[in-house]
Amino acid sequence: MTQPPKTILRSDRGQSLIEFALTLPMLLVVMFMVTEFGRALFQYNVLAQATREGARVAVVSGPGVAADSGEARMQRFLDATTMPQHDLDLNCAVEELGGEGSGIRVVRATASMPFRWILQGEMPTRADGTAPVTPDQGLVLQAETIMKSETF
Repeated sequence: MTQPPKTILRSDRGQSLIEFALTLPMLLVVMFMVTEFGRALFQYNVLAQATREGARVAVVSGPGVAADSGEARMQRFLDATTMPQHDLDLNCAVEELGGEGSGIRVVRATASMPFRWILQGEMPTRADGTAPVTPDQGLVLQAETIMKSETF
Protein backbone atom coordinates (compact mmCIF):
# COMPACT_ATOMS: atom_id res chain seq x y z
CA MET A 1 0.00 0.00 0.00
CA THR A 2 1.74 3.13 -1.20
CA GLN A 3 0.77 6.69 -0.55
CA PRO A 4 0.30 9.14 -3.33
CA PRO A 5 3.20 11.65 -3.66
CA LYS A 6 1.12 14.63 -2.49
CA THR A 7 0.33 13.08 0.90
CA ILE A 8 4.02 12.27 1.55
CA LEU A 9 4.99 15.91 0.98
CA ARG A 10 2.22 17.13 3.25
CA SER A 11 2.98 14.76 6.12
CA ASP A 12 3.71 16.49 9.41
CA ARG A 13 5.41 13.55 11.09
CA GLY A 14 8.53 14.70 12.98
CA GLN A 15 7.50 18.35 12.99
CA SER A 16 7.34 18.52 16.79
CA LEU A 17 10.80 16.99 17.12
CA ILE A 18 12.35 19.60 14.86
CA GLU A 19 10.56 22.46 16.62
CA PHE A 20 11.73 21.13 19.98
CA ALA A 21 15.32 20.85 18.73
CA LEU A 22 15.20 24.46 17.52
CA THR A 23 13.74 25.90 20.73
CA LEU A 24 15.63 23.79 23.31
CA PRO A 25 18.88 25.86 23.25
CA MET A 26 16.97 29.09 23.80
CA LEU A 27 14.97 27.52 26.61
CA LEU A 28 18.15 26.28 28.32
CA VAL A 29 19.80 29.70 28.09
CA VAL A 30 16.75 31.38 29.65
CA MET A 31 16.66 28.79 32.46
CA PHE A 32 20.39 29.31 33.11
CA MET A 33 19.91 33.08 33.27
CA VAL A 34 17.01 32.77 35.73
CA THR A 35 19.06 30.44 37.94
CA GLU A 36 22.07 32.78 37.96
CA PHE A 37 19.85 35.78 38.73
CA GLY A 38 18.37 33.87 41.66
CA ARG A 39 21.85 33.06 43.00
CA ALA A 40 22.93 36.69 42.71
CA LEU A 41 19.79 37.88 44.50
CA PHE A 42 20.32 35.33 47.29
CA GLN A 43 23.93 36.42 47.82
CA TYR A 44 22.93 40.10 47.83
CA ASN A 45 20.24 39.41 50.45
CA VAL A 46 22.79 37.62 52.65
CA LEU A 47 25.16 40.60 52.37
CA ALA A 48 22.35 43.03 53.20
CA GLN A 49 21.34 41.00 56.25
CA ALA A 50 24.98 40.90 57.39
CA THR A 51 25.24 44.70 57.19
CA ARG A 52 22.01 45.06 59.19
CA GLU A 53 23.37 42.72 61.86
CA GLY A 54 26.67 44.59 62.02
CA ALA A 55 25.08 48.03 62.20
CA ARG A 56 22.64 46.89 64.89
CA VAL A 57 25.44 45.56 67.10
CA ALA A 58 27.61 48.63 66.50
CA VAL A 59 24.80 51.04 67.41
CA VAL A 60 24.27 49.50 70.84
CA SER A 61 28.01 49.13 71.56
CA GLY A 62 30.17 51.79 73.13
CA PRO A 63 31.78 54.46 70.94
CA GLY A 64 35.28 52.98 71.24
CA VAL A 65 34.38 49.45 70.16
CA ALA A 66 31.44 50.10 67.84
CA ALA A 67 33.29 49.65 64.55
CA ASP A 68 35.18 46.54 65.64
CA SER A 69 32.15 44.85 67.16
CA GLY A 70 30.08 45.61 64.05
CA GLU A 71 32.66 44.10 61.71
CA ALA A 72 33.06 41.06 63.97
CA ARG A 73 29.28 40.50 63.98
CA MET A 74 29.12 40.77 60.18
CA GLN A 75 31.91 38.20 59.83
CA ARG A 76 30.26 35.80 62.32
CA PHE A 77 26.96 36.12 60.45
CA LEU A 78 28.58 35.36 57.10
CA ASP A 79 30.56 32.45 58.56
CA ALA A 80 27.27 30.88 59.68
CA THR A 81 25.95 30.87 56.09
CA THR A 82 26.93 28.57 53.24
CA MET A 83 27.75 31.47 50.95
CA PRO A 84 31.32 31.53 49.57
CA GLN A 85 33.32 34.51 50.81
CA HIS A 86 35.84 35.25 48.06
CA ASP A 87 37.24 38.80 47.89
CA LEU A 88 34.82 39.89 50.61
CA ASP A 89 35.20 43.46 51.87
CA LEU A 90 33.52 44.35 55.18
CA ASN A 91 33.58 47.79 56.77
CA CYS A 92 31.86 49.34 59.76
CA ALA A 93 32.46 52.98 60.74
CA VAL A 94 31.01 55.59 63.08
CA GLU A 95 30.42 58.92 61.32
CA GLU A 96 29.13 62.30 62.42
CA LEU A 97 26.55 63.89 60.14
CA GLY A 98 26.30 67.61 59.63
CA GLY A 99 29.91 68.33 60.55
CA GLU A 100 31.71 68.31 63.87
CA GLY A 101 29.66 69.20 66.91
CA SER A 102 26.26 68.43 65.35
CA GLY A 103 25.74 65.53 67.74
CA ILE A 104 24.19 63.29 65.09
CA ARG A 105 26.23 60.11 64.86
CA VAL A 106 25.46 57.21 62.56
CA VAL A 107 26.95 53.79 62.03
CA ARG A 108 27.61 52.86 58.41
CA ALA A 109 28.09 49.15 57.70
CA THR A 110 29.08 48.14 54.16
CA ALA A 111 29.85 44.84 52.49
CA SER A 112 30.89 44.15 48.90
CA MET A 113 31.86 41.04 47.00
CA PRO A 114 32.19 40.14 43.32
CA PHE A 115 29.57 37.68 42.10
CA ARG A 116 31.06 34.54 40.60
CA TRP A 117 29.12 32.84 37.84
CA ILE A 118 28.62 29.08 37.87
CA LEU A 119 30.69 28.70 34.71
CA GLN A 120 34.22 29.38 35.88
CA GLY A 121 37.47 29.04 34.02
CA GLU A 122 38.01 28.54 30.34
CA MET A 123 35.28 27.19 28.11
CA PRO A 124 36.41 25.61 24.82
CA THR A 125 34.29 26.89 21.99
CA ARG A 126 35.64 24.68 19.19
CA ALA A 127 35.70 20.92 18.81
CA ASP A 128 39.50 20.78 19.18
CA GLY A 129 39.33 22.60 22.53
CA THR A 130 40.76 25.91 21.36
CA ALA A 131 39.39 29.45 21.59
CA PRO A 132 38.85 29.56 25.35
CA VAL A 133 36.37 32.08 26.66
CA THR A 134 36.51 33.28 30.27
CA PRO A 135 33.30 34.64 31.82
CA ASP A 136 33.42 38.30 32.74
CA GLN A 137 33.30 39.06 36.48
CA GLY A 138 31.81 42.51 36.18
CA LEU A 139 28.97 42.11 38.72
CA VAL A 140 29.88 43.36 42.19
CA LEU A 141 27.33 42.88 44.97
CA GLN A 142 27.26 45.81 47.41
CA ALA A 143 25.11 46.29 50.49
CA GLU A 144 25.01 49.17 52.96
CA THR A 145 23.09 49.87 56.15
CA ILE A 146 23.09 53.19 58.03
CA MET A 147 21.64 53.44 61.54
CA LYS A 148 21.46 56.43 63.82
CA SER A 149 23.16 55.99 67.16
CA GLU A 150 21.37 57.19 70.28
CA THR A 151 23.93 55.94 72.81
CA PHE A 152 27.03 57.96 71.89
